[in-house]
Amino acid sequence: MIPAPPLQAIRDNSGQAVGTLRARCAALGLATWRCDNTGLIVSEPGEDGPVGLLWGSADFERMIAAAGAAFAKQESPEVMELFPGAWAIPLEEKLRRTRTGVLIAIALSEEGLSGEAFEKCCVAAALDARALQRILRPRARYTAGSARAARESMVWMSQDLMRVQESDHTAAGFTRQLSDSFETIDLLYSLGRSMTDLTRPEQFVENLAARLRATLSFGWVAAWFASGDLAGRTILSGQTVFQGALDRSMPGVIASMGTKGREGGGGGGGAIILTELDGAPIPGAGQILVHPVLRAGVPVGLVLAGDKFGDDPQVSSYDIQLLEAAAGYVGAFLDNAGLYAEQKALSMGVLESLSAAIDAKDRYTCGHSQRVAYLSWKLALAAGMSAEKAERVRVAGLVHDVGKIGVPEAVLCKTGKLTDEEFDAIKKHPEIGHRILKDLPLLEDILPGVLHHHERWDGRGYPHKIAGEAIAPMARMIALADTFDAMSSTRSYRAAMPRAAVLAEIVKCAGAQFDAELARLFVKLDFSEYDRMVAMHAAGAGGAVAGVEPMRMAA
Repeated sequence: MIPAPPLQAIRDNSGQAVGTLRARCAALGLATWRCDNTGLIVSEPGEDGPVGLLWGSADFERMIAAAGAAFAKQESPEVMELFPGAWAIPLEEKLRRTRTGVLIAIALSEEGLSGEAFEKCCVAAALDARALQRILRPRARYTAGSARAARESMVWMSQDLMRVQESDHTAAGFTRQLSDSFETIDLLYSLGRSMTDLTRPEQFVENLAARLRATLSFGWVAAWFASGDLAGRTILSGQTVFQGALDRSMPGVIASMGTKGREGGGGGGGAIILTELDGAPIPGAGQILVHPVLRAGVPVGLVLAGDKFGDDPQVSSYDIQLLEAAAGYVGAFLDNAGLYAEQKALSMGVLESLSAAIDAKDRYTCGHSQRVAYLSWKLALAAGMSAEKAERVRVAGLVHDVGKIGVPEAVLCKTGKLTDEEFDAIKKHPEIGHRILKDLPLLEDILPGVLHHHERWDGRGYPHKIAGEAIAPMARMIALADTFDAMSSTRSYRAAMPRAAVLAEIVKCAGAQFDAELARLFVKLDFSEYDRMVAMHAAGAGGAVAGVEPMRMAA
C-alpha cells in the first residue's frame, strides 16, 4: 500500500463529496488542487512541512494553473504530462450537470522525482531536493498507464460519491420539509386552540410571539398595535409585545416602523422585508420581516421578526407564510375578543343600570349595590383570589339585590317596623334575583352569591338556612360587605352607625353571622375609596365611581 500523509494534514472546505474524494486521493499518494473554470487555483493540497512548501511554490502553482486552464478548454479533459515523470489527472466538478471547476491530482514516478524539472522547482523554492525525494519516494509508484487507470477509478468514485451526496441532500430536504410542516401544523393548532379564551388578549399575543420564535430561526419576534386614530379598533391599542433579545434601540425602531409600515406595506395586507428605515440600516442582522394585522381590511398592528440566524440568514418563503398565518390569527382573535368585550360591556351596563334603578327606589340606598360590589371585590383580593375570580365576586355584589325588583316599593321604603308578612316579602328577594339571572349564561357562576348572600355561618340565615363551608365563598364575602354598608348608611328607620361601632359589630358576629377568617380580613381593609363613594352617592352623583372602570376596578 502506498503510504499516505496524515489525514489531519488534509484541510478542505469544499463539499462533502469532493472532500471525501480528495481524502481518498491523498490515501493513494495523490496531492490534489481545485481550480475554477478559468484555471485559477481555489484550493491547495493543504499539507504541512516541506511537501506543503513545494506544492505552494510559485513554479509548481504556475504548472498547476496552466494545466487547469488547458483542462478548462477541453470538453472531456484527459491525463496530461506535467513534466517528465509527473502527470496531472483531471476530474470535473459538476453541479446539476454543469461543470463548475476541475480537481487536479498529481501522480509522480521515480523518474519524475529525479528529473531536472522537479529539482528546479525545489531550488526555486529554496528547498532541499534530496530531502523531498526521500519524503515523496513512497508515493512515486505511478506510470503513464497507471495514472490513466487511476483517473478512471477516480471518475467512478466521484460519481458514486456525488450520487450519495445528492441522496443525502434529498433526504435532508424531505426531512426539513416534514419538520417544517409539522412545526407549522403544531403552531397553528396551538394558536387556534388558545383563541377560545377571549378574556386575556395580552396572554394570547405573548403566546403567539413565543411560539413563533420557537418555530422560526429569528432572534426576536414582536407584535405592535396602533394607538391614536386606531385606538378604538382593537382592545390592545398602544401595546407592544416582545419575545427574544433585542438591540436597545429596537423598541423605538418598531414603534416608528409600525406607523410607517401601516402606510407603506399595510395597505395591501402583504408581508414586507425591511433592510433600512428612513435611509438608516436596521440594527441587528439587517432584515426584519413585517406583516400587518388587519381588522375589517384596516391595518391595526404588525407582527415582526428579526435577527434571523442559522444556515440561511435570509428571510424565506416559509418564514413569510408562517408570519402571514400568525398575523391572520391575531386579526381573527381581535375580532372575536372585541365582540366579546362589547357584549360583556353591554351586559354589564344593563346590570349596572338595573341595580342602580333598584337602589334608586329608596333614596337611602342610592349606590348601595356599587359599594357592596367594591367591598366584596376588595375582600376577595385580600383573601387571595385571582384577579379574574375577584372580578366575578364584584359582579355578584353588583347584582346581589336585583331580586328586590319583585318586592313592593311600599315594603322597601317603609319607615316603620316591618310586619312579619312584610319581612317575609323582603326575604324572598335572593330567590327572585336567582330566578331573574339563572338563564343568563354569562352570570351562571355568580348565582350562588345572589342566592345565598343572606345566609349565616351558624345556619340561621335565609332563604335555605345553610351553614359554614356550604355557603359559597362569594356569598360569604357579599354578606360582610352588605351588612357593613347597611350599618354605615343612613336608612329610613335609623341613622348611620360610627365606623368603630360597625367594625366592632362585625368582629362580635364573626363565627356566628360571618365567616370568622373573612371577618378578620374585612376589618383590616382600607375604606378610603369606600368613603369617597359614600360621599359621591350622598351628593346624588350616581353612576360609575369616578376613576374606576365599570368592568374592572384597580387594586
